[in-house]
Amino acid sequence: MKLVDLLPEERVIVPLAADDLDDAAVVLARTMTLTDSAQGELEALVRERAATGLVTAGQAFFVHARSADVAGVQVALGVSPVPLPRSEGAEQAARIVVLIVAPPRESSARLRAVGAFGVVLGREEVVRVLLDAESAAAILAAPPWADMELPGYLTVRDVMVPQGVALRPAATLGEAANLMVSRDLSALPVVSDTNEVLGVVTHRDLLSHLLPLYVKRLNTPDGDHPARQRGLDPHDIPVRDVMDRSVLCVSEDQTLGEVATMMLNRNVDRFPVVRDGALVGFLTRGDIVRRLLGP
Repeated sequence: MKLVDLLPEERVIVPLAADDLDDAAVVLARTMTLTDSAQGELEALVRERAATGLVTAGQAFFVHARSADVAGVQVALGVSPVPLPRSEGAEQAARIVVLIVAPPRESSARLRAVGAFGVVLGREEVVRVLLDAESAAAILAAPPWADMELPGYLTVRDVMVPQGVALRPAATLGEAANLMVSRDLSALPVVSDTNEVLGVVTHRDLLSHLLPLYVKRLNTPDGDHPARQRGLDPHDIPVRDVMDRSVLCVSEDQTLGEVATMMLNRNVDRFPVVRDGALVGFLTRGDIVRRLLGP
């Protein structure tokens, strides 16, 4: 199936008249043919997803949701004459907004569509065509839409979380703990100056070294902690001394089925995702479950 097959002209809005992403998502939702009651429910759903389920790719906002009221994967696209803020007063803004809705049973197809449109809208020449277009017909006539196929499977890229946080080897366990708590992360990759993955620090590593400081009833009293014996506060231990160096990385182009099987067979909870050897994301079992089975 071609991407253009998912984007009929009546669901391409140029210009998109909206004040912010929330308004834009509702305008796009109204292009989908539903009953009055279902239309209201879809508008409420996309408002919620615009606030909580947003994906960004280049100069585009993606809002995607599951609804039992739509038949198959439905896509709407709008281009605003001015950048639309994510919410009132927000700095993050974009002129291109894509809405992708699918029934719950087609979560995989929905995520494949998000990934495919993300790839297309990551091309500078495509974005330029969209931003300069004066009509829906002009957008749909752009060559990339005619060339791009909807993939028949999910890749790691479709599900991974882009990794914006990483540690250098000299960072301390105290710094790692602060980052994990503030960002609600269960693990952090450790990377070199060229962003090559050297290891991973997890909650388990933090607990094994820092917990004896706070829980006196553990078998290792505070005063007997190995780091204390060396005159070093455990918070100051470099992560290179405790990180797991036997880290298996995956490519963003690998299929999700292949990586999920690796997780099960190797009993691994998470994988750093690399491109040309450099870290670009992180994939966990929880990410897979949330994206495939979540709202």
